[in-house]
Amino acid sequence: MKKITFILAALLMLTSMSGCGSDTNGASSGLVTTDETTDPNATRIDVPSDSDTDSVNVRDDDTAVTGSVTDNDTTAPTVNNPDETRITFLAAGDNIIHANVYTDAMNRATGGEKYNFIDMYDGIADMVEGADIALINQESPICGEELTISGYPNFNSPDEVGDTLIELGFDIVNIANNHMLDKLERGYKNTLEYWKERENDILMIGGYNSREDYENIRIIEEQGVSIAFISYTYSTNGQQLPASSELYIPYISESEIVRMTKKADELADLVFVVMHWGGENENSFTPSSSQYSQAQALADAGADVIIGMHPHVIQGMDWCTAADGSDTLVVYSLGNLLSTQLNNRNLVGGIVTFDIVKDKNGDITIENPIYNPTVTHYNTDRLGLQVYLMENYTAELAALHGTPYHAQSSSLGVWTLDKIRSFATDNVKEEFLPDFLK
Repeated sequence: MKKITFILAALLMLTSMSGCGSDTNGASSGLVTTDETTDPNATRIDVPSDSDTDSVNVRDDDTAVTGSVTDNDTTAPTVNNPDETRITFLAAGDNIIHANVYTDAMNRATGGEKYNFIDMYDGIADMVEGADIALINQESPICGEELTISGYPNFNSPDEVGDTLIELGFDIVNIANNHMLDKLERGYKNTLEYWKERENDILMIGGYNSREDYENIRIIEEQGVSIAFISYTYSTNGQQLPASSELYIPYISESEIVRMTKKADELADLVFVVMHWGGENENSFTPSSSQYSQAQALADAGADVIIGMHPHVIQGMDWCTAADGSDTLVVYSLGNLLSTQLNNRNLVGGIVTFDIVKDKNGDITIENPIYNPTVTHYNTDRLGLQVYLMENYTAELAALHGTPYHAQSSSLGVWTLDKIRSFATDNVKEEFLPDFLK
C-alpha cells in the first residue's frame, strides 16, 4: 500500500492558443450536455518509481516542487537506464456503485464484514498495484449511512467502497462529476470529510471545502517529478449548493479551466486535467465538439495530459498539438470501470497506462500510452460482478453474461467477444491498443 504525505504550497499565473483534430477510427462531433439518464493550498505528494516505445515531447524541466509519497514495486516492463527517471501512471474510469453492486458486496461479505467489494476487482488488482501513480473516478458519492445507502439515480455508496480503492492501491480519487450533489450539500460535505479522514492514504481531487481550497492546486511529487492535478464537471444534474454554502463545485468554464491550467503550469513540471464532459447516448462513442475545443484550449494553456470521464462508453485517445508545438495526450473517455448498467456498450471501459520519463537533461516525455480495454461481467441476476481486462475475458465467460437478458434493445444486448472487442477497435487508434487487439 502506498503511503502519502501531504504538504501545502502556493500559486501564480501565465498566458497562450492551436490542433486537437477529430479522433480517428470513427470520431466526428456533436455537442451533448444532457444530464445522466442511464440506469444504474497546493497539496503535494511524493511517490517512488520505475519501457520504451512511442514518446512525445511534453516540456522541459520546470523546477520541481517538494513533498513526499513512498513505496511500490511495479509489474510494468522496466528499462534500467541510470540517466532517466521512469514513472508508471494509470487512470481508470467511472466506478459506479449501483444498488446491485452493493447488494452483491453484501452477499460476498464474510467474517463480520458488511460488504466485500474488493473481490470484484481481482482482474485488475495487479495492474493497479503495479503502477507508481494510479487514479480513478469515484462516480458515486460516499455520504455516510445517516443519508441512506442508495443507487441510481441519487447515489450514496458505503464507506467500504472508498476503503477498497485504497486497499487496491489507488493513489488519487476524482469526485468531480454530475453525481457529487446527489445527496445535496450535506452529502457533499460528508463525502469531503470521508476523503479528508483518509488523506494519508489517497489524494482526493475535484471536491473543495471553499473557493480558497479550490485555488490550492493539488500536486503529487514522484521521484522528483511534480504533477499538478485539476478536475472539473460539466454538471451536477440540476442540483446546486445553497447560496450561503462555503463549499465549492468545480464546474467547467473554458475561461476558468484555462486560467487554472496556466496557474498549475507555473507550480509543477506537468499538469494533468480530469474532465467530466461529453454526452451519453447512442452516438457518444464520438467526442463532442465541446470536448475537442476544450481539449485544445487546455493543451494551449499548458496541460500535458487530459483524462476524460462521463460518457459511460469508450472514446478514443490522441495527441493534441498545442500552440507552442508541444503535444498533449488526450483520453476523451475511459467509460465505466464497474457498474450494472444494462447495455453492452456501457459494460466495456478502459484503463489507460503510460510512462512519465525524465531524462538526464531534465526533459520530460510521455511514453508508451496504451488504452487497455476492460469488461464488467455480471450474471442474469445482475450479480456476481467481476472486472476483467478484456485480454483475459473468454468466449466461455461471454456466453454467461447477463446483459442479453436486461438490455434496452436487442442490438444493445449482443454480447460476443467480437462485439465487445469492436467497441475498442472501432474507437481507439491502433497505435494505442494493446497487442492482442492489433
